[in-house]
Amino acid sequence: MRARLAKRPPALAERSYDPKRKKMMLERLLPGAPSTVWKIIAMEGMERFAYYGFRAILTLFFVRRLGMAESTAVSYFAFTSALAYASPLLGAWLADERWGRFATIAALGAVYCCGMVVLVAAAAATSTAGALGALALVGLGTGGIKPCVSSFGADQISTADGGDDDAVRGYFSVFYASINVGSVLSFVVTPVVRSSFGYAAAFSVPAALLALALAVFASARKDYVVVPPKADGSVLFALTRALSSAPSDDPDVAALRSSFSVLAMLPVFWMLYDQQGSVWVVQASEMGTFGGRIQPEQLGVVNPVLILVLLPLFERSLYPALAAARVPIRPPHRMVAGMVVAALSFVVAAGVDLALQRGHELNILWQLPQIFLITVAEILVSITGLEFSYTQAPRELRASVSAIFLLTTSVGDVMGGVLYAAAGERISRPTILGLCAVAMLANALAFVRVARRHFAAPGDVRLRRAESDNLEMLPTVNALLGDDEEAAGA
Repeated sequence: MRARLAKRPPALAERSYDPKRKKMMLERLLPGAPSTVWKIIAMEGMERFAYYGFRAILTLFFVRRLGMAESTAVSYFAFTSALAYASPLLGAWLADERWGRFATIAALGAVYCCGMVVLVAAAAATSTAGALGALALVGLGTGGIKPCVSSFGADQISTADGGDDDAVRGYFSVFYASINVGSVLSFVVTPVVRSSFGYAAAFSVPAALLALALAVFASARKDYVVVPPKADGSVLFALTRALSSAPSDDPDVAALRSSFSVLAMLPVFWMLYDQQGSVWVVQASEMGTFGGRIQPEQLGVVNPVLILVLLPLFERSLYPALAAARVPIRPPHRMVAGMVVAALSFVVAAGVDLALQRGHELNILWQLPQIFLITVAEILVSITGLEFSYTQAPRELRASVSAIFLLTTSVGDVMGGVLYAAAGERISRPTILGLCAVAMLANALAFVRVARRHFAAPGDVRLRRAESDNLEMLPTVNALLGDDEEAAGA
């Protein structure tokens, strides 16, 4: 009996760590992808843990540790997020025209890591100035690498597969899944560390994960495919011409202008979406938490978990069923539907808030309907926009167009920050939430007109494909689901 027991652990270990099994699993997820892609995806998951980990507790840190008023804390949270989504413009310019994507990720990643270390020190010293300075570094770093990482990974795929659109779409689905895996773990771990050991210890966890993420990324530096920067000024020139009203025969400028008109309709969506991490956390802190067994910020884990659950259902069941019923499901239809669902989520949130203000005792699970609705909206709007920003851009401008997509989040966060700074003390929270819903519905109506012009453009190759295949532009997750035959034929 002892001899037989002694042999079992090595056998189990051999099965668990068999490199062939690991290679087969990765091949099933992303057929033909080089190993460097998986290091980029792993880095993204850990970096997103770091980002969402510190954000999960940031509003409560402002209110409970630094003594800020609720409206001030919400505004600072929004402005922190705005910086993180504005600095991609700097990162994209450095990547596309100066340093290249790898060097930009490495340099601004180091700035990001320094900011996280300073944030830990500021939390330990209860320093408002130190915390705000740290968040400036974090915002610059995380935003600077943001448009580069997704595009850098797609460069490895498009080079390996000769520009195969299906392979690129499969990559973006796995990449997005890694974001949500990191987010799930951060919402589970960081609040628990915060409640047990305090804010400094809680901020230390994402700081350590970020350092590990950068180490993993740098370990494959000799194996990456690196697209050289276009160091002739043409990137900045094309972006400037696209944003101006001057006539131009340049096809890149025409494509950028058309894409920008669509992306300009997204800030209001992000103004609503990012209130999950601020206003909704404050709302949760006023609800029953089952004797403290659920921390207010921990309910944020529901969003990424739902993403991982619902995304395959949308891809494998809902979208094909709608296509079979001849219900339009092209990108503009999905994005408009997502905006309407986002508005509905804020109607529900306003109702919950109104009940709380009228003295009703509600437990924290009453937030689940609004979280479910905003998650559905994210699937319909955000994932489509992420792929859209890459596929619609000229190759040399992909990081820059991705940065413009991310800038829409920054603009939305600034709008939210200004809204709560100006009206948070004078207008009731349920009223503000209701006004956000109305703004989202009005934006959806405006988006319909803009999207019609963009997706009806005669030169839109993707539209011509859509006329013969109603599932065009769906970010496929067949590889994630393990359906090799369907993935090959997608």
